[in-house]
Amino acid sequence: MKRQLFAKKSLQVLLDEMAGENRLKRVLGPISLTSLGVGAIIGTGIFVLTGLAARNYAGPGLILSFVVAGLACAFAALCYSEFASMAPVAGSAYTYAYTTLGELMAWIIGWDLVLEYAMGSSTVANGWSHYLLKFLGLFKDNAGKALITIPIWLTMDPFTAHEQHVDYRVANTLVVESATGVVTDRLEEPLSLPLDKSQNIHRVDKVQVVFTEESRQKAAELDPSKHSLARVEGALTNGLMFDPLSSPGDKLQKVASGLHDGYTAYESTPFPFHFTINAIAIFIVTIITAILVIGIRESAGFNAAMVLIKVAAVIFVIGAGVGYVDSSNWSPFLPYGYSGVMSAAGVIFFAYIGFDSISTHAEEAKNPQRDVPIGIITSLAVCTVLYILVAGVVTGMVPYPEIPLDAPIAGVFEKKGLESASVIITIGALTGITSVLLVMLLSQPRVLLAMARDGLLPDSFFGAVHPRFQTPHKATILTGIVSAITASLFPLEALGHMVSIGTLFAFVVVCAAVWIMRFTHPDVKRPFRAPFMNFVAPMGIIFCISMMISLGWQNWLRLFGWLAIGLVIYFLYSRHHSHLGKELRMELAEGGISPAATPRPGASGK
Repeated sequence: MKRQLFAKKSLQVLLDEMAGENRLKRVLGPISLTSLGVGAIIGTGIFVLTGLAARNYAGPGLILSFVVAGLACAFAALCYSEFASMAPVAGSAYTYAYTTLGELMAWIIGWDLVLEYAMGSSTVANGWSHYLLKFLGLFKDNAGKALITIPIWLTMDPFTAHEQHVDYRVANTLVVESATGVVTDRLEEPLSLPLDKSQNIHRVDKVQVVFTEESRQKAAELDPSKHSLARVEGALTNGLMFDPLSSPGDKLQKVASGLHDGYTAYESTPFPFHFTINAIAIFIVTIITAILVIGIRESAGFNAAMVLIKVAAVIFVIGAGVGYVDSSNWSPFLPYGYSGVMSAAGVIFFAYIGFDSISTHAEEAKNPQRDVPIGIITSLAVCTVLYILVAGVVTGMVPYPEIPLDAPIAGVFEKKGLESASVIITIGALTGITSVLLVMLLSQPRVLLAMARDGLLPDSFFGAVHPRFQTPHKATILTGIVSAITASLFPLEALGHMVSIGTLFAFVVVCAAVWIMRFTHPDVKRPFRAPFMNFVAPMGIIFCISMMISLGWQNWLRLFGWLAIGLVIYFLYSRHHSHLGKELRMELAEGGISPAATPRPGASGK
């Protein structure tokens, strides 16, 4: 039925549903909600993706990337706060879209939120595994050997292991014939590398590396696509840029040594075929899922304790690291230009979805009209300031190409010889990332619960609430299983990009939905009213779409592929089982339908 695709769930229906019996317990106050937001925000973005975003996209411009992402979130947060205060029920952007844009768009957003939270949980679990390995590596015997070791093939996803296996072989095949660079602040001809120490030059630009033709041919035999050659060459040129006094050959060997773990993991599998898996990610997702099934009150208390630890760790990073900042490391400030800043903003953006998760728990808030906006805005403001400060400290302590990809914050302090500080940061990062994982795995089932209540998903499974714990236990367990499998088999970067573009898409819809509500429902009571809506909503849309564009066509393709799968499910199942659709068909059979294709006021929608 064409009208059903654009049929809207009235705001009155949402308010009536809030009075139903099968609801989640209202146990969360403003402090708990803010803690949940901080728990979701501070974690993966700063403890895991900083190295990736700085090295590959923005350099020191990562500071601006956090500013851009923070501004986009500020606009979206104001829109979320207004709608969450109007309709404090589970579902977040899905519920908002159902009320303003119709059932089809609501389904698309709900399915997109699955991408946001389930893949977000996978990304976080992947990053958590890196910090656990670093934490275990802190305990060594007198001979310097780690006391606790995990077989390396159980610590890495198969795609990363395969890529590093190829890159390691290519790096050990290549032979540098020549290398040149241009002094950053002088107009001179390219100088041969390595430079003479007496020249007192510690940075060059426009590095060009030439490999011998014979070694290039051997590398091409190992990888005909030449993607591996490009990756190795990029790592080498970045390394020489900030260390022009080292021999290019020695630097190439350093690049190779950084790939040795993947090579070893690929070669050490005990099976007849090469297979690796991130079993650590499976472990942590399983533990958190079990905690979430027990109950929201217990989960919130556990999260609050972890938030205190990780906020203390972040403040420690800023306070301990600021004394080691060398302003020369911020030059060039934008090595990849403004496009790099936007790309990095897109990469780290998903770390800001903490305030989004608060809106999914509006149904569990004691006083949602007041507490949800407080939680959303407060958590975002605090975390954005801390993010910017940490990004400035980390990029100022070491040249950006030297920031480690795995466990970057702790790694930067290790490079400065601050081993004790690294211990504190690693512990803080582990607890911080754990709290992010908890909030994400907590949020996903509540979106599925909202969709099941509307008939778009099987209510017997996704809408089931545990009789004792009063949690959506079945959806929670399924979310944990999917997240664990994904985290164990896919690389961090690919997961992070999928989450970012999905999150940005959801934010665009929320900004549009709240803006539309100002015109379609001008008289509805708004306990929190976002200021300057005609400016805030359009700017939120513009910022988010700009970052989506910067993520590249591959991620758009993944997004459209995911949404296509969702549309198949909608037309095969959800459209036929939708409570709203059934009511519309009943009204039509009884003698017509309202022009707005909206259920009669007071209808339950079931």
